[in-house]
Amino acid sequence: DSPDNILDPDLEKTDIGRIFLEADLQLKKDTSSWTSPQNPEGKAYWDKLYKKAGELFGSENITIPTITRPWIVPGEIIIGESPEGAYIYKATLKVMLEEDYFNQKTEKPKNRKTEIYNFSDPRLKELNQYSTQLIKETIIPKLTYEVNTSKRYAPLRQVYYSLILAQWFKEKYNRRGSARTPGA
Repeated sequence: DSPDNILDPDLEKTDIGRIFLEADLQLKKDTSSWTSPQNPEGKAYWDKLYKKAGELFGSENITIPTITRPWIVPGEIIIGESPEGAYIYKATLKVMLEEDYFNQKTEKPKNRKTEIYNFSDPRLKELNQYSTQLIKETIIPKLTYEVNTSKRYAPLRQVYYSLILAQWFKEKYNRRGSARTPGA
């Protein structure tokens, strides 16, 4: 819904940008796989969703709304320091739904379409909320595990660790620079 807001124009020309896009595509593939009725988890997901739709709509013919966009975001970071430098003790990534990500942020993004989460029929809204809850309970933990352990996401984790260390060095360097006396 925001084709001009996919990736920063400067970042899209870099290997990091390519890795981000590849990880995002892989996340969408993994989400699709986990919700596919061809596997047990996906079948259970759709069975529950159709049951809820039946409770809400009876035999009405409807399109089931499943507006769930997973995002990979930084998780817990613990950096250890030594006289020789720094090491990453822990750095996890987490997967969360776009809606939750934006709801937790104090500053809302500009030009972000949020009307996709508005429904004219309250039953559709309830069904989408139920779908979202199922995704959070059953699919998100599996995606989070994959992002943090799977070889498919290894390049993303490497970029993440590099960015963490780059930020640490930048902050460390700036602290030293500000501790100098003027004219030194």
